Amino acid sequence: MNREQEQEQEQEQEQGASRWSVIAAYAGVVAVTQLLWVTFTPITTDASEQWGVSVDAVGWLSLVFPLVYVLLSIPFGFASDRSFRGALTWGAGLTVAGALLRVVPGYEYALAGQFIIAVGQPLVLNAVNKMAVLYAAPPKRPIAIAAGTASLFVGIMISNVTVPFLLEWGGMPAVLWTQALIGAAACLALLVTLRKPPLYEGATDAEPAPALRTLRALWSQQWVRLFSLLLFAGFGIFITLATWLEVLADAIGYDSVQVGTGLGLMTAAGIIGAAVLPDFAMRGNRARNVLVLSLAVSAVLLVFLAAGMPAWLFMTLLALAGLLLLADLPIVLSFAEAKAEPRTAGAITGLLLLFGNLGGIVLSLLVQLLLDERVLAIGALAVVTVVIVPFALQFPGKSKPHK
Repeated sequence: MNREQEQEQEQEQEQGASRWSVIAAYAGVVAVTQLLWVTFTPITTDASEQWGVSVDAVGWLSLVFPLVYVLLSIPFGFASDRSFRGALTWGAGLTVAGALLRVVPGYEYALAGQFIIAVGQPLVLNAVNKMAVLYAAPPKRPIAIAAGTASLFVGIMISNVTVPFLLEWGGMPAVLWTQALIGAAACLALLVTLRKPPLYEGATDAEPAPALRTLRALWSQQWVRLFSLLLFAGFGIFITLATWLEVLADAIGYDSVQVGTGLGLMTAAGIIGAAVLPDFAMRGNRARNVLVLSLAVSAVLLVFLAAGMPAWLFMTLLALAGLLLLADLPIVLSFAEAKAEPRTAGAITGLLLLFGNLGGIVLSLLVQLLLDERVLAIGALAVVTVVIVPFALQFPGKSKPHK
């Protein structure tokens, strides 16, 4: 960087500037990773028939993502801290490579492509806090983090809405080529914008401490353990409801169309909550109130899910739960950004997202084991929700962003 560029960067810092083009391009790639993750979820039966494989085999095309994420989240978080733009470039490249491999006809190529995308996903998602630290002015970092996390759910919704229509229009090639081209365009936009240098603290790669020692130091902090537990519960409850709601709601008279509509409302409301509530929650004690309210609404939803409820209440509670539960993720990440050192932003994000995904896996498996006793399965989820409330009440009242 020459002297003129350094002076320009210093001036932008003094003015509290943010590189929104980089943040927007990053959010686009985040959305693409989720678009590709749930590609086969709404067309599981059609895909199994077309490839001549079992429904369970098609299910692995989605299940590989959380499993790989749990394995790679922490090491890839450290990779983001060591070389932010290098790690993110690799993540974008793997995303495009996997999407292009899927267009080759055959289940085995789809599975290989999904695995490659799944490996790239933590390199992309773990960058959300580091992206905010490097490219957003301190007061705007909650908004940058909200944009990165809300785009997760935008990608899921777009995929669920468009894939069935693309399949009907042009078959599996139309689905896979369309998504591959969208992914390539989004990743190219990110690589172009990443050529702009970061603006803020942590822009240069510092000499990293040994990963194990850093991880031990991070976990020794009470707030890290608290935030991990809250994401384990909050994100885990959402994933479990999204996975098993159709089965759990069948006994109280709701068919797949009604459940699908409810989940659509839940996700749409969650996108709004994840985009809007974090900035609101960063002031006063509002974050704590939002977290507790999200658990309270979830508990009420689960009680009525067990006992039965009219359709209007079913839809209303799902929308409220989505609005609040999906806002928990960017709220927790925003507070983590404010409390953590910039050089460990990637590691912290990787650790927290690991627990969020782990919550989805553990709670989904718990409910699956209890499905024969529907009320017991719902009750177990409700107990987890209530038990977490005292921990949510310990959430810090205010966040002090880095200068």
